[in-house]
Amino acid sequence: MSTVYVTRLDDGTFSAILPSLPGCAANAKTRDEAVERCREVARAYIDLLRERDVRIEHDVFDPERLEVRDAPEPNTVPEDFTPVEEHDLRDFLHRFEALHAALVDRVADMTQEELERKPSEGEWSLREMLQHVASTEIGLLSRLEPWPRGGFGTFNAVRRIVVQRFSVMDAGDAQGEHTILGRRWTAKKVARRLLEHAFEHLRQADEILEKLKTRA
Repeated sequence: MSTVYVTRLDDGTFSAILPSLPGCAANAKTRDEAVERCREVARAYIDLLRERDVRIEHDVFDPERLEVRDAPEPNTVPEDFTPVEEHDLRDFLHRFEALHAALVDRVADMTQEELERKPSEGEWSLREMLQHVASTEIGLLSRLEPWPRGGFGTFNAVRRIVVQRFSVMDAGDAQGEHTILGRRWTAKKVARRLLEHAFEHLRQADEILEKLKTRA
């Protein structure tokens, strides 16, 4: 029997994660709905992997027989902290490539106009959805790097990346404009947001230091 871990999120909805089938998760308004949707996602996910000839260890997996437990913390399950086996990384790569290929197959032949079209006002277009996927993957990759307790190695490393990127920027990048998730971006806008964000949190650091002084 596989375990589903359920968490109540800050917005009042529920998240259900099935760690025995990495990639299988679902959100819903109620706890029971989240578990049921997780079952549906598991069936669809297994079907996709089999269609893509991705070997899985769940040929006898029964979505109807699930043990439901509370997650220890949001978006976290105990299996996240078990030792990584060689097959874990291999399985991840096979599944990740299969999911990426399936997504590309669905949109590869669409026109630019079709990619930009929204189902309704307030919903994402396919292009915006793809941009979200890419942005999230970049953000998740950064979680592989530890934040040092002593010194400011990661903080300084990111600063060097920013400085290098802007130091070698060519005219095309400097003058270019593109849209990500419905928002227009230019080099000047990115530069402005970097400075705003840095100064905003510099002031926040001053506030924290002041509060710590009063508590000392």
